Amino acid sequence: MYDNYVKEPLESLTRFVQRDWVWSLLLWGMLGGILVTLAFFSISKGFDPDEIEHTHTTWLIWQGKEIYVDFFQHHHPFLNYMLIPVVSTFGASVETIMVNRHIMLVFALAILFVTWLIAKRVFGRGEIAVTSVILTATIGSFFTKAIEIRPDVPQTLAGLLSIYFLLVYYDNKSLKSLVASSVFLAVSLLFLQKSMILVFLVGVMLAYDCLKKRVEVKYAALYGAVFLLCLAPYYIYLVLSGSFGMYFMMNWVLNAHIPQQFGRLTFVLETVRINVLTFVLFAFGVITLVRSRSYTRFLVISLSLPALTFIVFNNVWHQYLLLSMPFVGMTAAYAVSTVFSGSRLFRMILLLGAIYVPMSTMHNHGFFNMYTSRITHQLDRIEYVLSVTEEGDKVYDGDVVFNVFRDDIDYFWFCMHQTMCLDTYRKLTGYEYDIYKLIAEKKPKVISSYKIDDMSDSRIADFYMESPEYEGLYLRVD
Repeated sequence: MYDNYVKEPLESLTRFVQRDWVWSLLLWGMLGGILVTLAFFSISKGFDPDEIEHTHTTWLIWQGKEIYVDFFQHHHPFLNYMLIPVVSTFGASVETIMVNRHIMLVFALAILFVTWLIAKRVFGRGEIAVTSVILTATIGSFFTKAIEIRPDVPQTLAGLLSIYFLLVYYDNKSLKSLVASSVFLAVSLLFLQKSMILVFLVGVMLAYDCLKKRVEVKYAALYGAVFLLCLAPYYIYLVLSGSFGMYFMMNWVLNAHIPQQFGRLTFVLETVRINVLTFVLFAFGVITLVRSRSYTRFLVISLSLPALTFIVFNNVWHQYLLLSMPFVGMTAAYAVSTVFSGSRLFRMILLLGAIYVPMSTMHNHGFFNMYTSRITHQLDRIEYVLSVTEEGDKVYDGDVVFNVFRDDIDYFWFCMHQTMCLDTYRKLTGYEYDIYKLIAEKKPKVISSYKIDDMSDSRIADFYMESPEYEGLYLRVD
């Protein structure tokens, strides 16, 4: 009697979920809930220092300062150029920061859409495409970084578009797709130099296919020529403006010499802990793809991107994994729909299990705490600094947490953590940096205690008092 009491409703539910329209509705409904959650998370998550860095960089460029020459930056600048209209429209206000965050959410959604396009093209099934987006959107390294103000986000979008159009070319030999792939690859590199990984991978793939007579040499040459032509205007500008030397030093030499800060697997293991089931499914997907031998090119891309990332870079933060995560999601989705192809109800349980922890994480930092999150405190502190300073005043904020729209006291204004950018540059060039001397000469209106070992030094103690509003923030009193 008890068995029948349980068995009959379960069988009815199984039959109900097996219906195509029900299954489709469940998948799209799940995806809709995830996207709403991601949107709330994006407006509630506290700001990473990198977001302040890039907003401040944009403001400095808008003020007429030349990147690499007038102030330090070690990333490619096209995100900053892209965001100048936002600063121009909203000015020195916290609205500028929030609008920038909203723009990144749009980019994140675009990344998910291109993930859907790639999965649909590779696997030919709408179910796998939707599942790919569901799993990608809930991977920790994706949802924590794809909504932040950082060049990694448009770099990832352009990189995925490059891969998509390259796959289209392989399918139908469309020269338009080949050119589009090359253009987006160049755009990806202009947003961030980490795209050199993808440049190398695409180059090796095309060279191999030329050897195998699958791609004509003239078309591979066309790909390379378009890529170089897209890059040429920016590099010509750097040379003509006299800033190429500083650009090369800051973006390539300096970054190559920054020592390892932590283990290469530190952040990927953190993501695995949030998404254990997704990565188990990814492993199943890899095994299945290897056995099928029908998706070799896709599998090579999926495995080479993270492998090259770990080989090339000393430090692998979450954002370094952004371009790899859609392929983790697609491979895991393939496993869900093939290895576990029997019962749709079981596949739904698998998906719910895969997204439970990441969805809880996003909700805890988003929807459930959107009025009490630390983002409000951060914005209040930024507004406070604006209220106690005027345009033209200087500020010292070595930790990039509160100065967004005021001038800095030195060429190096962030990345001052021990053994990072400033220390590395000093070792390379002998650059002089004395924070006490700088404060005495520049007389900044606001300073923080970050990387100042002796706050009792007379050049500080005699002229600054701690803010009554914020601990560690000091106001000039003379």
